[in-house]
Amino acid sequence: MRNIYWLAYLALASLNAIADESEFRCLKSVGLNSSIKLQFNFPTDNENFGYVSYQKGSGKIPVKNTKEESKEISVGRPLEFTREWEEVTSDGTGGKYILVSQGGLIYEFKYIRKKDGKVYSFEEDYQAIAENGCQWSTNSKN
Repeated sequence: MRNIYWLAYLALASLNAIADESEFRCLKSVGLNSSIKLQFNFPTDNENFGYVSYQKGSGKIPVKNTKEESKEISVGRPLEFTREWEEVTSDGTGGKYILVSQGGLIYEFKYIRKKDGKVYSFEEDYQAIAENGCQWSTNSKN
C-alpha cells in the first residue's frame, strides 16, 4: 500500500515539474549586418506572461500578452493568431513583440522599439534549439 502512495506522490510531483516548464522559440533577426538572437518563452501555465532572453543580453525581460486576434484562413485548418506582447519594464521604455502564427508555425515575428518605432524582423532559428533552451554558436554571425 505504501508503494501505491509513493507512486502517486511521484506522479503528482512530475506533473508539477511539467507545469513549470514553458514552450520556447529560438529566433534570429533578418536583414541586419550583425544578427540579433533571442529566445521567446511562453509559459504553459499562464498564457498572459512570458519572457524574452537575448543572446547577448543581461537577463530575462518579462513580457505580457496585451492583444490577441484570431481568424480562420481556410476551413479545416488551424486558426491564424496575431498576438502582441509588451515588455514589462519599471520605466515604461520597453518595446512590443508581434507574433503571427498558425498551428505550430510562426509566419511573422517582429519587435518594435518604443523609443523610435524601429522595427526588427525575426525568423525561427531551428539550429539553435536545444533541450532546455536556445544555444547559439559563439563564432557564428548568423
